[in-house]
Amino acid sequence: MDYRVIIGLPAYNEAAVLPGLLDTFGELHSLNGEDYQVLVVNDGSIDETEEILEAYSLDYPFISYISHPINMGLGSAIKTLFSRVITSYNEQDVLITLDADNTHNPRIIPELIKKLKTEKLDVVIASRFADGGKEIGVSLDRRIYSRGAACLLKMFFPITNVKDYSCGFRAYDLGYLKNALSLYDGQLVTTGGFECMAEILARFSKIGVSAGEYPLVLHYDYKKGKSKMNVSQTIKGYFNLVSTIKNPLVH
Repeated sequence: MDYRVIIGLPAYNEAAVLPGLLDTFGELHSLNGEDYQVLVVNDGSIDETEEILEAYSLDYPFISYISHPINMGLGSAIKTLFSRVITSYNEQDVLITLDADNTHNPRIIPELIKKLKTEKLDVVIASRFADGGKEIGVSLDRRIYSRGAACLLKMFFPITNVKDYSCGFRAYDLGYLKNALSLYDGQLVTTGGFECMAEILARFSKIGVSAGEYPLVLHYDYKKGKSKMNVSQTIKGYFNLVSTIKNPLVH
C-alpha cells in the first residue's frame, strides 16, 4: 500500500457506544497494518468520552485524539480534524470521516477506499440514497426532511453521481482536500452545525469535483440517546448556504 488511511471521528458525549466502535477499528486495523490511523476529535464531551479515548490510545498506538475544552459544534470539530490531517499526512493519503454514534458501519471503509482509488475520485460518500442504501430506525418526518434537503442542495450545488449531501461518512482524497482548502483560504467549513457536511460538498461543487457514492445502511436504531441535531436550525443552515456559497477568489 503506497498510501496511508486516516479515520477521523468527531465525537460529543458518545461514551455509551464509543468502546464498541473503537474495538471494531482494532479489528479492521489488522487488515491495514501501520498505514491505518484513527483520530478522534472530542468536542468538549462532558461524559466519559475523554477517559475512554485516553485508555484506548494507551492500548492501541494507532488511536489518538484531540480534545476541545468546550463543545464547539460539529463544524469546529471537522475544521480541527482537517487542519491536523493536512499538516500531518501526504497528498496520496486517504481521509475517512464518519459519525461516532454507532449509526455508520465502519466495515464498509475498505469499499469506500477501493472505489476512491480505483475510480480516481476526489470524494466517495456513503449514501443512504444510492442503490442498496437505506435507513433503519429513522422516523418518517426525518426521512422526508432528509430527502427534501437533498433535493434543495442538488438543485443549487449539482455534483454528478451525488445524491446524499448531508451524510458525514466519506472518503476524501487528501490531495484534493488540501487543494480545496487552499482555494478557499482555509475556510472550507464556516458553519458550526450539522449543515457543515453539506457546506463542504457545496464548496466542492464550485471548484469541480469527481465524486461517487457507495450504498450505506444507516442504523439509526443503534444510536444511544437523543439526536444532537437541531432540525429547524439545520434546515435554516441549508438555505443560508444557497446565498453564501460562492466561487472562491482566484489567486
